[in-house]
Amino acid sequence: MTLTNKKIGRLSAVDGKRVSLSVGDGLTIRVHPSGRKSWVFRLYRDGRVIDETIGHWPEMSIKHARQAVREKRKRAALEPPAGFTLRDAFRLWCAVKKKSISSYSEERRRIERHVMSALARRQIDEITAPIVISHLKALEAEGKQATLKRLLMRTREIMSFAVCAGYVKHNPLEDVSRVFSPPKTTPMPALHWRELDTACGAFVGAPDGMRLLFLFSACSMLRPGENAALRWSWIEGDVITIPAEAMKKRKAFRVPVTPLMARLLNAARGLGTGRRSAFVFPGRERGKPVSSQALAKYLHSSPLSGRLVAHGLRSMARSYLADHEAPFEVAEMCLAHAVGSSASRAYQRSDYLSTRRDLMADWSKYVEDCARRAGLELP
Repeated sequence: MTLTNKKIGRLSAVDGKRVSLSVGDGLTIRVHPSGRKSWVFRLYRDGRVIDETIGHWPEMSIKHARQAVREKRKRAALEPPAGFTLRDAFRLWCAVKKKSISSYSEERRRIERHVMSALARRQIDEITAPIVISHLKALEAEGKQATLKRLLMRTREIMSFAVCAGYVKHNPLEDVSRVFSPPKTTPMPALHWRELDTACGAFVGAPDGMRLLFLFSACSMLRPGENAALRWSWIEGDVITIPAEAMKKRKAFRVPVTPLMARLLNAARGLGTGRRSAFVFPGRERGKPVSSQALAKYLHSSPLSGRLVAHGLRSMARSYLADHEAPFEVAEMCLAHAVGSSASRAYQRSDYLSTRRDLMADWSKYVEDCARRAGLELP
């Protein structure tokens, strides 16, 4: 019969005598009168039969027992049975990372496209650094060093999961990144904070929803995706509480609502779509928020293309705070950045809400002044 872990759990000795069942490829499970179940590998060598106990169930599952037999048959120059594949390790990675990284969906699609599409069915013990390097080097030739770097990191993680799960003994990809040149990083385009009126000028004549999204994004200092996904239910009084699952670091975050932000929210509520949606900035599709790339696309089509991206508004705000001598920890908290070591963060749990309120009010007042100078309509 085809053995599964469930069926193995029901096996027992017969009339007080040991029972042995063959799994195939020399693997047998022995059920002892005591109830103990042992995995035994049988090898014929030099006319002799050699039985070796390789583990016990349930500590060693049937899949792990087959993987162990695969290794032993390979060493004995015998045809090895199929064992764990790279897809098995990828499933482990998905199960853990699905709830722990905000970019999970994007990361998974990237891995499936560039790695799993060709290597998913490979036996895990056949995955080597040369195979991965050969498969991904085309990305380097295309100048996609950033994509290459992330794929190498994630593939290395997947193999580390395989080691922890007992699929393989070591990770052959530990130092694979050394083969490729590191990607060149360039900061996202951003204007100096003194040029904010120039940025405001690019939104004169923009649709009402886009104008409000720009002004609110400039004031809130949130990431583009966090602004786009903002829900009315997260706003209570003069505080926005964004739940952990909607934040990049998977930690709930409070944002003080400045007077200008409150006016912008009221204006957004007054728009036709705003009255019917759960989202502050609803998208064209019913029940969906505006795209996290909406502001970026507008800037790309404006005279500021190449000079300012949506994320650059955070840089402008952060530089303004620095030039106005805002305390470092408080300024970083305005951007929802983690500061200090894990130990220091375990002790320092304040989010500086009161202090941030004053700093953000000053910044919002500056945003309002720049908008007026640029002729940008304000609520």
